[in-house]
Amino acid sequence: MMRAASFLLSLLLWLGTVTPGWTTEIDEIYALADQKRFADAMTRLDSYLQKNPKDAQGRFLKGLILTEQKRPDEAIALFKALSVDHPSLPEPYNNLAVLYAEKGMYDEASESLKKAIQTHPSYATAHENLGDIYSKMASQAYSKALSLDSQNRGAQTKLDMIRKLFALQGTEVVATPAATGDAKPAPTAPAPPPAPAAKPEPPPQPVVAAAAPVGGDAKEECERSVQQWAKDWSDKNARGYLDAYSSRFKAPPPFTNRAAWEAHRSQVINQTASIRVSVSNIQVALLNPTRASVTFSQNYWSPSYQDVVNKTLSLVLEDGRWKILREASTK
Repeated sequence: MMRAASFLLSLLLWLGTVTPGWTTEIDEIYALADQKRFADAMTRLDSYLQKNPKDAQGRFLKGLILTEQKRPDEAIALFKALSVDHPSLPEPYNNLAVLYAEKGMYDEASESLKKAIQTHPSYATAHENLGDIYSKMASQAYSKALSLDSQNRGAQTKLDMIRKLFALQGTEVVATPAATGDAKPAPTAPAPPPAPAAKPEPPPQPVVAAAAPVGGDAKEECERSVQQWAKDWSDKNARGYLDAYSSRFKAPPPFTNRAAWEAHRSQVINQTASIRVSVSNIQVALLNPTRASVTFSQNYWSPSYQDVVNKTLSLVLEDGRWKILREASTK
């Protein structure tokens, strides 16, 4: 598509609401989907969701697989339910918009993308998709204007510009044929030939965040992301620290939403007199082009608390940057 344990001690972060094996299971299912083994992935996923029916990541993945299996109505129903249960997640709105666009429901698609942008104004994929939707709607409007007035050179020029824009992107844009109007060419000059009738306009192509190559470069990017996260934490740069987390990162208990967790983390960072965080023995395992697991030793120091833990971060490639989806700490 377009482009988805309790506290042990102070400063030990969220492991999740289930056992560490959950991480391995869902990552294995994602790997099956990445290999386009959708039937196998769906079988595993249905079993997983029977045990974890409210899991947002599993439900989102099911929506992706349903889309790949050409079951758009089921995918739409799933993404709509997911957006109701998790209104702060932008991805369900974004993918719902793609499915609406494939059905020619551009108004619904644009409204869904606006909701995605409202939840996360920096979500570049949704902004790009919204621009594509507006371009498609504009091409339809200009085509209608030409059908009513074949000498409307302004409409013809604008329609040509949109076609050229999408041709550069490798996506053909053809206006949906409109009913022929009664307008006649002016007698003083012959009317230019009307735009050729063409096949119905294809839906917007889904925009997918660029995947990093599976190899050394991706591993280096993951390691740099972890180092930057630790540096922002040490520098007491709360905004930079929080930006290292994926939009799908689930706020740990007792926080009921992402905003409450971010406010708490910002307060802790800003009110601590001095912080030093160092990471060592970093090891990166690439699960697929958009998912990685990073393990390392973390040394934390502040005037009131010090500890050394082994940490595992599950990273996802989101809008061109590796971000933290889940984290776990052990002594």
